[in-house]
Amino acid sequence: MNTNNSKFLIALIQELMRNMNNWYGSDNWDADLFGPYNTTYKSTMVTKFNELFPSRLAILPVNWDREVIQNVSMIQDSIEELGYVYDLLGDESSKSTLVQVLTYRLMGHKKVKLPLNSETYWSQRRGTKALINGKETIKVTFLDWQLRRFALDKIGYPIEVFFIPAGIMATFISKQYEYRKRTPEIKAQEGDYVIDGGGCWGDTALYFAHEVGERGKVFTFEFGSDNLKVFDRNMRLNPQLSSRIEVFPKALWENSREKISYSADGPATSLAINQKNGTKSSEVLTVSIDDFVREKKLPRVDFIKMDIEGAELGALKGAEETLRTFRPKLGISVYHKENDLIEIPTYLKKLGLGYKFFLDHFSIYANETVFFATTAINT
Repeated sequence: MNTNNSKFLIALIQELMRNMNNWYGSDNWDADLFGPYNTTYKSTMVTKFNELFPSRLAILPVNWDREVIQNVSMIQDSIEELGYVYDLLGDESSKSTLVQVLTYRLMGHKKVKLPLNSETYWSQRRGTKALINGKETIKVTFLDWQLRRFALDKIGYPIEVFFIPAGIMATFISKQYEYRKRTPEIKAQEGDYVIDGGGCWGDTALYFAHEVGERGKVFTFEFGSDNLKVFDRNMRLNPQLSSRIEVFPKALWENSREKISYSADGPATSLAINQKNGTKSSEVLTVSIDDFVREKKLPRVDFIKMDIEGAELGALKGAEETLRTFRPKLGISVYHKENDLIEIPTYLKKLGLGYKFFLDHFSIYANETVFFATTAINT
């Protein structure tokens, strides 16, 4: 095993050992998203023990849970590739994030509490209720959520949007598509041309439109008909920003003009290539970023964001010419498929474009891991 793999493996084992005797309960659960926590007597008592004895690892034998052992054994063939990605990452914060996210995936919410799960986070989350503007709601079929109308001027955005509190936190407070742990930051800036892959209900399109200003443009790709209805409503709430946004009801993919079936499921709407059960509801035409840029005769692309439910690698392959020509900043979701954490960084590195890579995580659970890339030199 090479030195880099050794460093990664040591860090991972240390993180696994550090969390092995944890047993979290409702304090490590997002009831707004997943419903009430199913409390048991055991979980209540062990959670209390955790609170009373934070240094319990010195007292208790390590509890090697059978399921955890099975999960760890499943990634043993990927250790070399994960070590390679670990070495690619440009700072210690990104490397720590990789280890923490993998530990959460391997051990689950009962064992691992991610860094974002803090009193500061929950205080801010509770504070989003003060941003609700009126009693009007939109009901969506996804988990029977009720989208509330938020006015975000108090947190620095002249935006109104129908959304959920967790989404307000991710997009506008935690700033999910900004990497702020280096200088210069990786984010959309004044005058940028942004490709917004996976527009859903319009929150990221509005966020980007605010960031790029009057000289910038946002090109959003969203094809789910139910999503587009909410998206359109949110655009009409924000005419000063929606004029900077163009919406395209196509799926980003490696090739254009393919018809691919998809499963409509709100923010989890995904192409059938990712459906193990082959569920089909509708078909959508694909478009590659390279073809789109050529057809639109775009003078530049400055930032590419993707949250497209497992189609990210294919869409990046369809953007190779754009990447080579413009070297845009990237904010790519890498949590939908198990191998995204390996395959997406590896693909981008093999292009040899001089990108520097970073990783951050924007939730208290397994979703919202974002891989960032930039060619800008640290200052």
